[in-house]
Amino acid sequence: MKTESEIYLETGILGGYRPEEITQRRLGGGKIMPIFRDTVCATENGRIELRRQMMVGGRVFTVRSIFDAGSEKTATDRLLKVIDENLSKFTK
Repeated sequence: MKTESEIYLETGILGGYRPEEITQRRLGGGKIMPIFRDTVCATENGRIELRRQMMVGGRVFTVRSIFDAGSEKTATDRLLKVIDENLSKFTK
């Protein structure tokens, strides 16, 4: 496994996608959410906020996701639905 600095030197991206660093957080209702080790996860007012910083090409980006903690659908489910809806526009 490469260190964060080795990955940065190779790719120019700090905070990249490293599946081996994904942990799990148990939510209410028995749901389990995969999150990165360097992700800040906060629950407030029935919402979950995930925040993570990445450096790409010397610029820092904050990636932030907010979604309803009580929802049956995951953020991935919602993203896939948006992608499918956009693709269906092109296939009609």
